[in-house]
Amino acid sequence: MIYLMMIEGESDKRKFVVLYEKYRYLMFNVAFDVLRDKHLAEDAVHEAFIKVAKNMPVIGDAESMETKRYLITVTKNATIDIYRRRNIQMKHEVYVDELANMSGELTYEETDVDNRVLDTLKNLPVKYRDVFLLKYASGMENKEIAELLRISEGAVRQRISRGKEILEKALKELGGKADGAC
Repeated sequence: MIYLMMIEGESDKRKFVVLYEKYRYLMFNVAFDVLRDKHLAEDAVHEAFIKVAKNMPVIGDAESMETKRYLITVTKNATIDIYRRRNIQMKHEVYVDELANMSGELTYEETDVDNRVLDTLKNLPVKYRDVFLLKYASGMENKEIAELLRISEGAVRQRISRGKEILEKALKELGGKADGAC
């Protein structure tokens, strides 16, 4: 594995191999739930493992829930980055067939609403973002999230509620900035 060349220390290399073998399918599923594309999900997992390899000295026990949460978070962030890049690319693509049918002058108006929403989501405090993404991106039930994070279902509901409030407030502020810019 190329990842091992990025890691110093034999114990960190062994730990990385354990992490890779144990969590790669979970990480793939997290990415696939959002991207719905096998190849893009594999890219997200690859990017996540590169980040993991760079941070091996600070990663704890491979069996700990904290490590599992860290790997899921790193995967979600890589997935969001790929999702954003794909959307930007799709906005800029003009197909030859469409170009032939166009008449007159080509104009282009770009909106960054999707990017601003993703940035806002990515900048949520971790405890809200993780619960929010597990609920809405991964489609997990509150009970499953509570078990995974070792918190009560009430805490899950509260974090979802507070995360929504933070998102709504941030998006209202962004909406005001966008309206003022025109």
